[in-house]
Parts: sequence; C-alpha cells; structure tokens
Amino acid sequence: MTDTRMPPRARSREWFRMDADEDQRVAQVYLYDAIDPWWGVSAKDFARAWNELDVDHVDLFINSPGGDVFDALAILNVIRRSDAKVVAHVDGIAASAASFIAMGADEVVMGRNSELMIHDASGLCWGRAEDMQKMADDLGRISGNIASIYAEKTGGTVDEWRTAMLAETWYSADEAVTAGLADRVDRDRDEAEVKNRIDLSIFNHAGRADAPAPALHEHHRAAAVLAVGAHRPPAEPADPTHTQKEGPDIMPDIKKGLIDRLGISDAEVTDEDILAAVDEALAERAEAQPTNAEFAPPAGTVLMDADQLDELRSQAAQGVEARNQQVADRRAQIVDSAINDGRVAPARREHWLAQLTADEEGAAAVLNTLAPGTIPLAAKGFTGGVNEATDEDLYNRAWPQTEKEA
Repeated sequence: MTDTRMPPRARSREWFRMDADEDQRVAQVYLYDAIDPWWGVSAKDFARAWNELDVDHVDLFINSPGGDVFDALAILNVIRRSDAKVVAHVDGIAASAASFIAMGADEVVMGRNSELMIHDASGLCWGRAEDMQKMADDLGRISGNIASIYAEKTGGTVDEWRTAMLAETWYSADEAVTAGLADRVDRDRDEAEVKNRIDLSIFNHAGRADAPAPALHEHHRAAAVLAVGAHRPPAEPADPTHTQKEGPDIMPDIKKGLIDRLGISDAEVTDEDILAAVDEALAERAEAQPTNAEFAPPAGTVLMDADQLDELRSQAAQGVEARNQQVADRRAQIVDSAINDGRVAPARREHWLAQLTADEEGAAAVLNTLAPGTIPLAAKGFTGGVNEATDEDLYNRAWPQTEKEA
C-alpha cells in the first residue's frame, strides 16, 4: 500500500515513494531524486515518512545524483537508527551524497550495470580572501567526515578514501563490491536495466564509462567479505569428509586453456596427452636455457680471486709511490746542479722546485739558459766575521804605495 500521509508537496513532486505491506511487515522506499530541501528529497520529509513505517524489513532503492551534504547526513542517521533491517539497492546510480546514504543500510546491493560515485565536497562562496579560506577549510573538514563513513563501511583508512574522493572515483557494480562499498551484485533479477535519466554533467566524469578505473586496495576485498558476513548468520561447520566446494567446476576452463596454449588440435585429447605435452614443453624450455659455456668470459680475460686482486692493487700503489719519488729526486737534482754552478741562488731552491713541479720541461729550459757563475760562489772580503783577504791585500790597504816609491 502507498503511504498517503506524506506531505502534499512530496506526493506531487514524487521526490520519493514508500510502499508498506503491513501484513508482511516489509516496506519499499524509493529514493529517486536529488537530496535537496528545495529541489529534491529533503531530510525533513524523508524522516517524517520513514518514522511512520512500522515494519521489520525495508528495501531502500536508490537512483540519485546526491545533493546537500547535511540533509544527506540526516537521512543517513535516520536509516542507521531504524530497528528494521535495511537493504539498500543501487538501481541506477548512487553518486556523491547518495553514495554515503547507502552506507547506513545493513546491506548494500548493486543492481546489474549500476554505478556508485564518490567525490570531495564542493560549494560556492562570495566574499573576501578570508571567506574563501574559511570555505576551503570547511570543505576539507566535511570531506574528511564523509571519508570516515566509507572507511567505517570498508575497513580502510580515512586518508585512502579521501584520496579516492579527490580523484572523483566512479565504481561499476563489481568494483563497488571489490572496494567494500557494496556487499554483492544482484544477479537474480530480470534482464531489464534501470534507466538513469539523471544529468551527470555537473561532475568531472559523466559516468563510469568516462572515468578512470578506481584504485582498489587489497584490504577492500577482505573488508567486503567481512561486511557481507556481518549481515548473514554464521556458516555451518564444514564437513571434513566433503572437500568438493559448491559452484561451477573450473577444471574444464583450465583444460581448455592448456589445450589452446600447447597448440593441441586433437578433439579427443586425454588428460594423459595434455600432461605429456606439458612435459615436452618443459623439456624444450630446459634445453633452451643458456649453458655455462655461453657465459664464458671473452678470450684473453684472466680470472683471479679477491686476494690476488687486492695484492695487485697494493703493488700498483707501491709502484706509483716509487715513481713519484723518482720524479721528485730528478727535479731536486736539476735545481741543485743549477745552484752548484752559480746559475741560481740557494735561497731560490724551493721556488725552482715548484716551477719544475708545475712545468718541468719549461722550467728546466729556463735554467739551462742561465749562465754559470751568475751567482758568486767564492768568498770576498769579510764573511762571517773572519777576514779572508791575503796578506798582500792587507799591506796595500795599510800602506798604499805611491808611483815614485814603486
């Protein structure tokens, strides 16, 4: 029966519909529009109609692009407080705020070919820089709050879901289950698809077909399994004598795949034939492996152990040191020779050694151009406080001779 106690505005606009079977104590709620107090479903009208239901089970059918965050949060908590078991069915799309409304249900079922989209909160602002900054802070806080709803459902972290929201992630029905946002895909209904007439142009991507594949984490799959288990009674203990699992036999697919890959064309091929072909392929692969000979070093290469290599390095270092000493001795000999024959002063020895170190050939050429004896070597007059002049020199200085005397 249709609930006729809904507000006239809601009935005329058909924002949503609630059908209840009081005998079966089951209700069907259709949330088929935007979440908005002016242009779609308002939290006030939804809560009034929902709270008048007196049932044990509610099927919530969703086909909505989302809308006002706080109205959606209010609807989410109305659903959470329900004593009845709530199963949310995504018939066409559960986008934006509608996606986290679905998280309030005890079980989320994706209809075949349906989609679910999550993204960061958005808003409009007019004003000064402070107003813009406050709006940005508010949107960040609201988005983090929404991410916590997805994390609670899936077992993931708030940061992971915030990253997915920032990317505006679209999930197909199967992807939503894998991510843990939904518990299963409804494959038991008829082939008819729910036609989605909602304008998606307000989003970055106009549906899952135009959006990149969602980033799914390993824990999403485990979280999905745990979420499904939370809505089902514990499984019966397994029979230890029964090892065959129910479900389709995958062996034919494996057998067909082996036949295709091995290139076997015999339609009457047996399991023994397949195994023999596998053995043959493995043997051919082993023969194709490179031998040790193929890894032999090039001709002329000498192999040695680490100790030998270290010894050679030590000897080479010693040879370099001896060579450097020979060069230093040769340069010292060149400079000392120039000092000994009076070409340069002894005080300039270090200067010429430095010149030879910088340019041995050029400095040696300059030294060779200097004439020997340029710098006096024999002592003249008084040196060191000792008079080294001859007796005749001393006599002539004391008694100089005149020309007559001579």
